[in-house]
Amino acid sequence: MGTFLNTDTTRIIAKRIVLTGHPFKVHKKTATVRYLFFNPDDVHYFKPIQLHTKHGRTGHIRESLGTHGYFKAHFDGPVNQMDTVCMSLYKRVFPKFSKLWIAEPETNPNNDAMEE
Repeated sequence: MGTFLNTDTTRIIAKRIVLTGHPFKVHKKTATVRYLFFNPDDVHYFKPIQLHTKHGRTGHIRESLGTHGYFKAHFDGPVNQMDTVCMSLYKRVFPKFSKLWIAEPETNPNNDAMEE
């Protein structure tokens, strides 16, 4: 069914989406990441957003490479080749307002239309 917290109108409902990619080449704290984006315009658009890995490293995008969405990222520590690079994105979601439920009037139980 659901729960009701309160009627505070300043509450914001946010939905989180996590984009993931894989390190293609790794050199100490720098990694070339692929499969997170597929064109360089997206890399430039999301450049200010922080990256994180499954093993807890945080980093940021340094530069775009080529035309297929590859990019160089710099992290706060050494990155493993088998690690996964993640980017969390948030979108505001507005609640769906439901219609008021009104019971329909009952039909006559003596209706013989169904009895044949």
